[in-house]
Amino acid sequence: MSRILLGALQPGARPLGIGNTGARRGIAYFGGQHRGVIVKGGTADELAAECFCALLANDLHVQAPECGLVRDPDNGAILFASVDVQTPNLMQALNITQQATPGELSALAHELAGWLGFGRLLALDVLMQNADRNAGNLLTDGVDWWAIDHARALGLFPWNGHPLYRLVGQKCNAMLGAGAEASAVSNALTFAPGCHILSEQDLVQAGLPAQGAHFAGQIIARLPQLAATMSATL
Repeated sequence: MSRILLGALQPGARPLGIGNTGARRGIAYFGGQHRGVIVKGGTADELAAECFCALLANDLHVQAPECGLVRDPDNGAILFASVDVQTPNLMQALNITQQATPGELSALAHELAGWLGFGRLLALDVLMQNADRNAGNLLTDGVDWWAIDHARALGLFPWNGHPLYRLVGQKCNAMLGAGAEASAVSNALTFAPGCHILSEQDLVQAGLPAQGAHFAGQIIARLPQLAATMSATL
């Protein structure tokens, strides 16, 4: 079972310069080892969601960077830390800015539709009710992919469907759109027997503070109906 890293951020972390979360890149000290990290603040529920969703993603074979909680040396605040995989996000990888042209959006949609892991990501995001899955929250070097930024999952923000799935439906042909949905449903069917980080005890053993463990109940309740409701919730 993956564990949540616990450590201390070292002085000198610098703003990442992208996104709206105030993320910084720096070095953290975890149990005798220094690791490069991306850190950001948040409420206690948001930090818990970040940690739990990263554990859940890896347990369900959607790659997410190792994660932890660190103390800010400047003010003592507890921050979420994602181990830095030194990989651009999908927008950066495709050289697309926030003011994307129709052609760039089409290229983005086809890149997603061609990724073998896209359907599994869709199923995971529906399971977590992740309200903030965008192309900036996927890291890729063209071979490997990582899912990041899950502070707006598990009911913490309103869920309005999956924007990347809608983009594929708008910019790709009907066959690719149907293929993405079919892949999402078939992947959802595999989640229940493979998902074992679900109980409060499991979460606490994994390193998550006990006050964050209530999120597990939301996941357990969603598993039985997940595959049956994919089409409606995407």
